[in-house]
Amino acid sequence: LESTIISVIPFTQDASGWWVADMAMFRFPKGVVVGARSSRCAYGEATLSVSTQDDTLGNCPEGDGSVVLGRLNTATGKWATVLGGNGNTSSGSLSSVLGGKRNAAHGEYSTVSAGSENYASGLFSSVSGGSKNTASNTGSSVSGGSSCNAVGVLSSVLGGSKNTANGGNSAIVGGLSSVSKGRYSSIVGGIQNTATGQSASVSGGYRNTAVAKASVVAGGRQTKNTRPYTILP
Repeated sequence: LESTIISVIPFTQDASGWWVADMAMFRFPKGVVVGARSSRCAYGEATLSVSTQDDTLGNCPEGDGSVVLGRLNTATGKWATVLGGNGNTSSGSLSSVLGGKRNAAHGEYSTVSAGSENYASGLFSSVSGGSKNTASNTGSSVSGGSSCNAVGVLSSVLGGSKNTANGGNSAIVGGLSSVSKGRYSSIVGGIQNTATGQSASVSGGYRNTAVAKASVVAGGRQTKNTRPYTILP
C-alpha cells in the first residue's frame, strides 16, 4: 500500500531535499495557505494566503476568490486582493490594496496603492498614497498628500493637506485646507482657497474665493470674485 501511495504522489524529492512538483497543472478548489493558518479567519472558496508561521500575524482571505499576502491583512470581498503591507483590508468586490499600513478598499472596484490609513469607499474610487486620505464617491481619487478628501463624483485631489473636493468633477492640486465646491471647479495651490461657482477656479494665494460661474481668482490675498466669466488678479 505504501509503495502504491508513493507512486501517485505528484512530487519528487531532489538531491537537496526539496520536494519538486511534476510538470502538471494543480487544482485546489478550496484554497491554499502558505505559512500560518489564521484561527480568526473563515476562509472563502478558491483563496490564497501567504504569511508567516505566526498564527497571530496570519492573513485572512474570507471572500471567495480572494488573495492575501503580507501581514495581518484581510480580504472579505469577492475576488478582492491585498498584495502586501500590514493591517490592510479589502472588503469591496474586486477591490484591492497593494501595500502600506491600515489602508482599506471598501468600494466595489476600489483601490488603495500605498500609504497609511487611506480609505477608498466609492465605486471605482482610488487613493494612490499619502496618509489619512479618503475617496468616497464614484470615480473619485486622491493622489498623495494627507487628510485630503475627494467627495464629489469624479472629483480628485492631487496632494497637499486637508483639501476637499466636494463638487462633481472638481479638482484640487496641492496647497492647504482648500475646498472646491462647484461642479467642474478647480484650485491650484495656496492656502484656504474656495471655488464655489460652476467651473470657477483659484490659482494660489491665501483665502481667495471664486463664487460666480466660470470666475477666476489668480492669486493674491482674500480676493472674492462674484462676476461670471471674469478674472481677478
